[in-house]
Amino acid sequence: MLEGRDAEFWEGAGLTKLDDASLISSLDSQDQFGMVADLPEQVLRAYAAAGDVDIGGFDQVTGIAVAGMGGSAIGGDVIAVSYEDRLEYPMVTVRGYRLPGWIDDRTLVFVVSYSGNTEETISCLEDALNRGCRVICVATGGAIGRAAGEREIPLIVVPANLQPRAAMGWLSVPVAACLEKLGLLNDVERDADETAAVLGQLRDLYGPENPAAGNPAKLLAKELENRIPVIYGAELTATAAYRWKCQINENSKAMAFAHEFPELNHNEVVGWERPPERLGDYRVVYLKDGQSHSQNHKRMDITADLLETFVGGIREYVTSGKSRLARILSSTYLGDYVSLYLALLYGIDPSPVERIENLKKRLA
Repeated sequence: MLEGRDAEFWEGAGLTKLDDASLISSLDSQDQFGMVADLPEQVLRAYAAAGDVDIGGFDQVTGIAVAGMGGSAIGGDVIAVSYEDRLEYPMVTVRGYRLPGWIDDRTLVFVVSYSGNTEETISCLEDALNRGCRVICVATGGAIGRAAGEREIPLIVVPANLQPRAAMGWLSVPVAACLEKLGLLNDVERDADETAAVLGQLRDLYGPENPAAGNPAKLLAKELENRIPVIYGAELTATAAYRWKCQINENSKAMAFAHEFPELNHNEVVGWERPPERLGDYRVVYLKDGQSHSQNHKRMDITADLLETFVGGIREYVTSGKSRLARILSSTYLGDYVSLYLALLYGIDPSPVERIENLKKRLA
């Protein structure tokens, strides 16, 4: 809670406007706040939906790939890092028009596109079918949905009333649920239940109804206003850091950057010197996980000491939950809310992504 001079500072800086419900209703045209708030229930519905689809049997699977772009691809990253300690085979996310050369008829390929019309992902679907891959589709419909129906490919149908970037549960959990059904993973249902419970608790903390003085998401959004966020993670939270960057880009219509430990200690850490007159405009956000390698914890602490005299501030947030799925989604969940509050502070609607739509039209 904020008290004394801190409270006076934040009130003077306009933080209290984030407690104004009318601000959300006036700017959030597609109810992204409602979509984000629904994530705990979305995780459970997505798991159940995968269970209702007959995906058949897949013998001799030796590799797993998730083909997708943007919000439809990050789900593959989330599942890969959540279960990398349990999977017996490599799992990769493919962002592009072609599958890697090693993918063959023993590879299970998830084709994930919220709209079902993403041209890169459609290209990967054709590539996978030509190579004789086992394929499972996840989409609202579109061209991928039609192809799944025509070629008798298992299709997990995603609700069509969401923003793709607000469909994290639908675009991630079914992948893990299918792997569970195929005997390639276990205890996914348990993880989904725990994740939903953890996210439900965080929703009470981060949601609009919780006043700014005790709301970490609102407080951080205010600190990031008119600043350039740099999000750092390690291992599990490296994927979360990238998700934060993308959410701030799309929802807040603002620049943000992400990197991961230990790699950034071999390059980016040297760059925090110039231009010296601009470095104060940056804010570093650490996404920590209690089960990261001890050397990564040490690296994060030492790096913070090295940067504190250069950057405008460093903030740390720790994952919640026991399972890896709960911990990573608890970390991304904070970023979802921060990006929406930052949009409100900028006075913009978080939903439209006009440049992306314009680019698609010019490519067509």
